[in-house]
Amino acid sequence: MGAKLERWIVGFGVAFIIAIFTLTAMQVIMRYGFGKTYFFTEELARYFLVWATLAGTAVETRRNGHIRIPIILERLPRGIRMIWIRLLDVFVLVLFVLLAWLGVKSMIFNHGQESSGMQMPLSIPFAAIPLFFALSAVFVVERLRRRHRGP
Repeated sequence: MGAKLERWIVGFGVAFIIAIFTLTAMQVIMRYGFGKTYFFTEELARYFLVWATLAGTAVETRRNGHIRIPIILERLPRGIRMIWIRLLDVFVLVLFVLLAWLGVKSMIFNHGQESSGMQMPLSIPFAAIPLFFALSAVFVVERLRRRHRGP
């Protein structure tokens, strides 16, 4: 299930990166080629960037590709190293669940406000926070289950 979900998220992120490129190119061409621009291009590209970035965060969580400093970890004995890695995963899981929960609260809080250009509820761009941190939490749970079962 995790691999299918990861492919879906990667596709989602790629689609948003392509949309960002298209919107930005359209904005530049319209501004310098025709002397006017659409009001929504910059704002929509900014929101797509946030969504694509958070999608990438979820994918890298599944791939265990986050930033780390291995020099200390490599010097620990194997048993302590495994305990330390599991503790870090549990800490990250708690952090992701907290961020997803606070993201939902932020989304609800911002629902009554509208974006300046497109006049859409700000809960729509804020929805990326609980969505992708919840997916990241799912991937951490998947990693913990895999490590618990052993190689």
